Amino acid sequence: MNKKLITSLSIIALVAIAVIGGTIAYFNDTETSSGNILVAGTMDLKVDHLWQTYNDVACNTCDLTLISNTTNMVIAKNDVLFDPAYPAVFVTYIHPRWTAQNDPTLSAAGAKWIWEDDPTKTEDLTNNAVYTFRKTFEWYGPVITSDLWFAVGSDNSVEVWLNNTKIGENTGEYGYQQENMLHIPAASITGLINQGENKLEFKVKNWALAGSTPTSNPAGLIYKFYLSGDCQGSWFKSHCRLWGMKDLVQGDTFFNFDDVKPGDRGINVISLHAYDNDAYACLITGDVVDAENVRINPEVVAGDTTEEEGELSDYIKFFVWEDDNDGVYEGEPIIAGPNSSFEAAIGEISLTESNTKYIGLAWCAGEQSLDGNVIECDGSGMSNITQTDSLTASITVYAEQQRNNAEFDCDNVHLAD
Repeated sequence: MNKKLITSLSIIALVAIAVIGGTIAYFNDTETSSGNILVAGTMDLKVDHLWQTYNDVACNTCDLTLISNTTNMVIAKNDVLFDPAYPAVFVTYIHPRWTAQNDPTLSAAGAKWIWEDDPTKTEDLTNNAVYTFRKTFEWYGPVITSDLWFAVGSDNSVEVWLNNTKIGENTGEYGYQQENMLHIPAASITGLINQGENKLEFKVKNWALAGSTPTSNPAGLIYKFYLSGDCQGSWFKSHCRLWGMKDLVQGDTFFNFDDVKPGDRGINVISLHAYDNDAYACLITGDVVDAENVRINPEVVAGDTTEEEGELSDYIKFFVWEDDNDGVYEGEPIIAGPNSSFEAAIGEISLTESNTKYIGLAWCAGEQSLDGNVIECDGSGMSNITQTDSLTASITVYAEQQRNNAEFDCDNVHLAD
């Protein structure tokens, strides 16, 4: 996992940068926060990012809108699962009696009619056919029920399930009409939302009609599902991002801050999962680039004499430990710091196959220290010399199998430029 930290006007914005794969002598796998690199063999490393704070504010999902589109998967017909599932398609023929799409909540969100095929398959016109559509989503934090809206139109009847619990159904024939749409109250939904992955499913039944055609008996699903979290205009909550266990792709960044001041601080919990082999893992830092950008008067007064290189990396410090998944340092084994810089391998971690290792990572804009188990951050020594500077850096998690590898050392791992 590779990440970049960018700061302007004493700000930090961390974004991902790519590490181009190199060949190491042993079977290995590298995960980067801007992508995923599988180098060779059967080592598989996956990464979670389930906890983050910024100045003691916890990251959570602000809001989420799900609509009927081609990201919904068709998973079953008449309760017989498809292997593999396949994406839904947009319905091109809109029957004149279909009016659900005119509902303002659906049209404003961009919801469109979908089905498993376009046009409806011939064999499904004269036989009752029930197709199941699934949309998975992740949610972190509270749900504010007063801002919840859920509406669904269907041709014909529909059942709606959330995390294996039925939350609503429309048993009538005319679910495709705006006045007969299914509206599901917030109270039926909020208590079922999982922290992490969730599964929303629609079982839509197209009723048989003797002698029908794809235009006289079409089938379709249209819906909008909206959740709102407790963000209250927080910039951080609107920009932070959490995710469950996965291979990392472009955009999976651990940090994204645009206005960090001296003394600002944060904590991330990153979890690592090794598959197929027990592994050693290294947190490797690199690609540090300090940029001066525009040198303004406070920087000059503070003694900034160069326009070629910034100084921000001198003031961003880290403390890393083996966490127990609560984001609080409680005397667990220390991997690096406190007050560690970007400039070296952070440390070596032992991973057991299919078990989870949690890594706590605390950053500080200033001087970092431990007072017992309390992580302190003092920004008083962070000079104006850093104003307008930007900093980019990467943190890569590298994994290598333990078997036949007794001499492994993170210091010997060299990722290609």
